[in-house]
Amino acid sequence: MSKNNIELSLFGQVLRLYCPVEQQDFLLASAKRLEERVATLKEQSGIIQLEKVLSIVALNLNYELEQEQRKNVENKNVLMACVQQLDSSLAKFQSTDAQAVPIGQENNE
Repeated sequence: MSKNNIELSLFGQVLRLYCPVEQQDFLLASAKRLEERVATLKEQSGIIQLEKVLSIVALNLNYELEQEQRKNVENKNVLMACVQQLDSSLAKFQSTDAQAVPIGQENNE
């Protein structure tokens, strides 16, 4: 098997997937977390059919992803507002008539 291929077992099925070497540990950890989430939901809900449980887990994961994407947009907007405020403050500072004195030359006059 190529270095970029990985074999993992998920829900009793062996999957052979392409995955860059540096991401393989993350993929294996993700598969493990997915199996744990499915097992937890099966236990909590009593649903036996894997397809139904997987659909619910997929819906939950998608909802969580969309929440995080909204947070990222909000954070980006806050950061952009901060950058604009800093730019404005810097522009005001640069446009003042205060004379700059080179460091180390304040007392040489």
